[in-house]
Amino acid sequence: MGRKIVLLSDGTGNSAAKVWRTNVWRTFEALDLSGNDQVALYDDGVGTSSFKPMAILGGAFGLGLRRNVIALYKFACRNYHSADDELFGFGFSRGAFTIRIVIGLIVSQGLVKADSEAELDSLAKAAYRAYRRARYKHLKLERPYQAIRNLFPPKYPPKEVRTHVKIRFVGVWDTVAAYGMPISEMTAGIHKYLWPIELPDDHRPHPDIMRACQALALDEERTTFHPQLWDESDEESGGGKTADPQGRRFIKDERVSQVWFAGVHTNVGGGYPDDALAYIPFVWMITEAQRCGLRFKSDYANQPDDPDLMRADPDTFKNAISKRDKDGRLYDPRKGLGGYYRYGPRKLVPHFYPDSKKEEDDEIEVQRAKIHESVFRRIDNHAQAYAPVGLPPFYDVVKDTGEIVSPDEFRIAAGREPFETRKAAAQRALAQEHVWNWVWARRILYFATVGATLWLVMFPLLSSAQKVDELTSPFRMISDFVRFAGSFLPDFAQTWVEGYARAPLWFAVMAGLVTALLYLSSKVASRTSSVMASIWGKTSHAPKGLPDNFVYHLRSNRFYIGFHEGLKKKIAPLFFAVMFVYLAAGLVSHFLFDVFDVAGATCEGSKPPLVELKAPAQGIDPKETKSSPVDFGPSDLCVATGIMLTRGAHYRATIVPVEPVQAWSNGIWHYDFPIGGYPTIAPPPWYIRLYYSLFLPFRREFNHDWFRIVLRFGEVGGEETFYDPDPTDPVIEFPFRPTRDGELFVFVNDAVIGIPGLYRAFYRNNTGTARLTIERLKGR
Repeated sequence: MGRKIVLLSDGTGNSAAKVWRTNVWRTFEALDLSGNDQVALYDDGVGTSSFKPMAILGGAFGLGLRRNVIALYKFACRNYHSADDELFGFGFSRGAFTIRIVIGLIVSQGLVKADSEAELDSLAKAAYRAYRRARYKHLKLERPYQAIRNLFPPKYPPKEVRTHVKIRFVGVWDTVAAYGMPISEMTAGIHKYLWPIELPDDHRPHPDIMRACQALALDEERTTFHPQLWDESDEESGGGKTADPQGRRFIKDERVSQVWFAGVHTNVGGGYPDDALAYIPFVWMITEAQRCGLRFKSDYANQPDDPDLMRADPDTFKNAISKRDKDGRLYDPRKGLGGYYRYGPRKLVPHFYPDSKKEEDDEIEVQRAKIHESVFRRIDNHAQAYAPVGLPPFYDVVKDTGEIVSPDEFRIAAGREPFETRKAAAQRALAQEHVWNWVWARRILYFATVGATLWLVMFPLLSSAQKVDELTSPFRMISDFVRFAGSFLPDFAQTWVEGYARAPLWFAVMAGLVTALLYLSSKVASRTSSVMASIWGKTSHAPKGLPDNFVYHLRSNRFYIGFHEGLKKKIAPLFFAVMFVYLAAGLVSHFLFDVFDVAGATCEGSKPPLVELKAPAQGIDPKETKSSPVDFGPSDLCVATGIMLTRGAHYRATIVPVEPVQAWSNGIWHYDFPIGGYPTIAPPPWYIRLYYSLFLPFRREFNHDWFRIVLRFGEVGGEETFYDPDPTDPVIEFPFRPTRDGELFVFVNDAVIGIPGLYRAFYRNNTGTARLTIERLKGR
C-alpha cells in the first residue's frame, strides 16, 4: 500500500506562529501522522519571513512564491517512492495559487530523483524553469535573464523522472493571484507585457488530477482578491457527474467541485478571531478529502491500552462540526484603511447567460454556480443582517449531506416551500440590478475618494504657499491645530505639516471633501444592503424587474461596456507596463551612473599643479587665501576648479551671476529659475513641479531638489555637500568643510542617463553661467 504525501501552503502572512490560524493549518493539525503511511509538509505563506523587509514585500506583492513552490516540490520528490503513492494538496489565498502551481509543475515535469540534497535542489529549480518555459509561451523580459542563467544549468531532464504521478486530491480555499499589485491593471500589465506572474491561461484541471475542490467566498468586496476559478467546461459532458438509482446527484461523484460559501475571503479560508463561518467550508473540504482516502485524527471507541497502538486524538470531525455556525461573524476587510482597496463585490454571471454580462470589475463567469445550503439558511434565519448581492439567476444548492439539488428541490425544513424556486431566482436576479446600480454608484464614490485623498497627500508637494500665507490667513486656528498635531509626528511628516499649515483653507476643503465622500459612501452602502434585503425578504417596497433609469442604461450600453473593457484590459495594463519599464530604466540608469560617478568617470580632474589655499594668518597675503573665480553653469556635467582642498579645513564658497545678469534656464521649456534652483519656501508653479516630477527616477541626486549647487571633494569617492538657496539673500555664500583631501568640483543637480556618452543628455538644454570663488577661513 502506498503512502499519502500531503502538501499544504498557507495564505499571505499566515504561519504556524500566528495566533489566529487558517483552514490550511487546521487541515495539517487534523492529519493523522502517527504512522509512516502519511507524511505532510506545512509551508508558511508568503510575507512570513523573519527578515522584515522581505516579509513586507512578500505580504504586499507575493515575493517568495518561487521559493515556496520549490520547497513543496522537493518534499514530494523526496517522499515519492512508488506508483502507489498519492499526492494531496491544500492551500488558501496565495497559498492556493502556490499549490496549483506545484501541482502543475508535477504533472508537467514529473518528480525527479536525486542522490543528494544539493542535486535535488538543482534539479528542482531546473524543473521549475522548464515548467515556466512550457506553460508561458511568450516570455518577455525573462528571456535575456534565462539565456544567461541557462549557460550553466544542471543536466536536465535527468535520467530518471517519475511521470504520471497520482494526484489524488487538490483542495483550495479562495485562490487569488500570488503576485498582487495595488491595482489589478498593474498586475495585468506586468503579466501581459513584461513578466508572467499569473496562472497560465488554461485553467482546466489536468486529467491526472483525480479530484479537485475549491471553496469560494461569496461576499468578498475587494477587487484585488478576485478569485481564480477552475474552468469546468470540460466537466459538463459527464466528468464524474453521475446520478444514483433515484436520480439524485452527489458532489462526491464529481471530479471538479467549486462551492460558494457565505463570508469574505478570510471567513472562508480562516484566520479571524471569530472563525465560526470558516469551519463550514473546512468541514466540507476535509470530508471530500477523507472520501479520497486521506486519514484524519479519530477517537474511535475501544482504543487499545498500548499507547504505541493508539490513534491520534481528538476527533477531527466532532471538533470542527461543533465549531460551525452559519450565523457567525462576517468581517469587513474594507473597514478603516482597508476601505482604500478597490471596491467590487463579487457578481456570479453564468457563462450561458450573456445578457447579464456587463464586463464590470466584480463579474465572475461561472459554469453553473454551486451554492452551499448554509448561505440560504443564514438568509432565512435573520440572526444577522445578511443579504448577498452576487447570486446568479441559475445555480444549484449543495447540501450538508453532499447532495446537489436544484432551487426547486431545496427546502430549509421539511414541509416548507422551496426557499427560492428557479422562477423566483430569475426574477430576483432581474430585481438585483437595482442593487448593482447602487454598487456602481459606490464604485464611483470610491474612485472619487481615492482621487480626493491623492489630492490631499500630493498638495504639500505641489503647493506654492508661503509662510506669510499662514500668518495672514483668517483661518490661522486651523494652522495652529495642524502644527499641534504635527508635533506628535515623525520628522519625515514635516513636509505635509508645513504644506497644510501654510494653506489652512485648502487643507480644510480637501479634508472635508474626503470626509464627505466617505460619509456618502457609507450611506450608499447602507442603501445597497437595505434594498437587497428587501428583495430577499420579498417585501412590498422591494424593486421588481429591471431598472429603467440612466445608470442602468449606461451600465448596459454596449459602447460604455466596450470602452470600460478596453480601458481595463488593454489601455490601463499597457500604461502601467510602460510606467514600470520607465521606472526600472530610471533606477537602473541611476545605479549605473552612481557606479561610474564614484569611480571617477564623470568628473575629470585638472592637470597639476593644483592651487592650495592657505589659512589666514599673520604674514599671509590675503590673496593666497582666496581662489581665482571659476565659471560654471547648469549645462556642465562637472567642472574641475583646480583648487586643492584640505580635509577638515574651513572654507567659504561665494557664487555670483556673470554680467550681464541672467537667470538660469531649462532649455526644454525655456523656463527660467534662480541660480541654485528654487528655494524650498518659494517653489515654482505646480505645473512646473509636475513636469519635473516625471524625471525624478533619473535625477542625479534623489534626495535634493532640482538644480541645487553641489560641491564635490575629489575625483573619486562621491563625497559632496549641497547648498539650499535662501530667497531673502541675493548673495549665495555658505561655509563648508571637506570630508577628505582632494580637488574641488562643482555641478548642479539635473537628470542624468547612466550610459557613457549620454551623461549630459539632460544638461545640454540648460543655459546660464555663475562664478564661484573659494576662500579659506581661519581654523584647521
